[in-house]
Amino acid sequence: MAGLAVKVIFQDIKTVESDAVVVGFYEDVRPLKNLAGNLDWLLCGSLSRLIIEERLHGALGEMALFTSRGKIPAGKIFLVGLGPRSEFSCAALKCAAKITAASIIAAGDIVAAMEYFPPADADYETSVHALQEGLREGAGGRNLSISLVALNKDAYDQISRQL
Repeated sequence: MAGLAVKVIFQDIKTVESDAVVVGFYEDVRPLKNLAGNLDWLLCGSLSRLIIEERLHGALGEMALFTSRGKIPAGKIFLVGLGPRSEFSCAALKCAAKITAASIIAAGDIVAAMEYFPPADADYETSVHALQEGLREGAGGRNLSISLVALNKDAYDQISRQL
């Protein structure tokens, strides 16, 4: 593998084999939703507790690293802030992806599963392109393999067409 490799999967996060899992959360959406909510449940509210204690806020690009405590196959969980939901755009997605890729590599990992978090006002072609650009910039030419976790079959089909 040379450089960045991106594929899409439609799989339960509890069964994904990777070094790390990346989930996103918005500054103004509580409780945690989608994969972040699922992982928070598995970790007995550990993620929510940090938000309640105001140690995490969800600002765009904010990054936190957790151990999975054996609850999922991946050893590490990255929680990335996506900013306010109403302001989440392709530019914000690219920024979050860039920070995510750099963080994964800095933690010594090269294989990760990442929740696909699309901007509400963008089509799949535009948003997948922004995501790939951000990941590529964050990886900086280093090896990184990302499996995008689609939340449903329609998203899986749409993302697959763009990769």
